[in-house]
Amino acid sequence: MDNIETICANSYRDFHTKGFDYLCITRTPELTRKVYFFEGELSHLPELVIPHDHRYPFVTTVLSGAVRNKRFARIDPATAHPHAVQAYMAEGTRNLPVHDRFEYRTPLNGGDGFTWAGEDWLFGDNDRHAYTRGQSYRSGTRDIHTLDIRCEGTVILLEQGPDMVPLDQPTNAWRPAGSRTPPSLDGLYSHMTPDHARKRIGQFLDLIGNRCLL
Repeated sequence: MDNIETICANSYRDFHTKGFDYLCITRTPELTRKVYFFEGELSHLPELVIPHDHRYPFVTTVLSGAVRNKRFARIDPATAHPHAVQAYMAEGTRNLPVHDRFEYRTPLNGGDGFTWAGEDWLFGDNDRHAYTRGQSYRSGTRDIHTLDIRCEGTVILLEQGPDMVPLDQPTNAWRPAGSRTPPSLDGLYSHMTPDHARKRIGQFLDLIGNRCLL
């Protein structure tokens, strides 16, 4: 585990949305470990944030509560073949609305947030499985997903591999079409104070059965 100064420099309150705490306990180019805490009204939302992809692969393990990993498949309407659409629909996926695609350059790396980039069809899967304490799943850089937090107090651990998409290239996020106005980032990404970080570290150590103090 990194020291408290490094942890605070890489940890955030209201990460992506209000009530989402991001505690980064280890950060290296090869492996980053971060713990996500979800509180407040987040368990009542159908989706934590809008569907998105990532610049790195990662493994998620549920430490408490329950979470559904909602996955999506992307098709460009300009190049989609009718048979491909029919094949997806035959697999039981939901009706697909057109989505606005936004390129995302994270403020954490000096980026300016979301920029509208086009339209896609996005198929959501019908998998209703919720992962609970001790269960894990993997995600790759091409995977599109969002989370459905199933109960108050859910905590998950992410073990993140090295970046596969360079920092000078954006990742992507999708929102049902209707407004090309970029999602707002106002009031998000506040650095975590040492006192709050220590509180979260204590909760994390309790959940993994380790009583060692920082």
